[in-house]
Amino acid sequence: MLDASRSATGGTDLFELAQRRMSWLEQREQVLANNVANADTPGYVAQDITPFASTLARFQAGLTTTSPRHIPVASRNRTLASVTDDEQAPNGNAVSLETQMEEVAETSDQQRFATNVYSAYRTMLTNVLGK
Repeated sequence: MLDASRSATGGTDLFELAQRRMSWLEQREQVLANNVANADTPGYVAQDITPFASTLARFQAGLTTTSPRHIPVASRNRTLASVTDDEQAPNGNAVSLETQMEEVAETSDQQRFATNVYSAYRTMLTNVLGK
């Protein structure tokens, strides 16, 4: 059985990767919107979803050194640190609107970037196929 993250030719399926990235970004946008909506809810703590790096790891998309003269990849197993706000409102709410809005803007930028990469890849594929 063929792994869903690999194409029939053995390479990474970029369309599947792009679809998963957009789905992850959509889910994160919903979680962030929920955080903003509950900014005044007593006792509410901001939520986030698992980083996309865990999904990306299943695609085994990494740099390979094929020559001893290549620069080695030292940061292969790098993980993202999560940033949390330690401040709480008097009612126990731990949502920072500033932080949430920054994350919403970052997620929007990532959606735009993913869409542009997908479009460019699709255009290149269409040109190669001659359509």
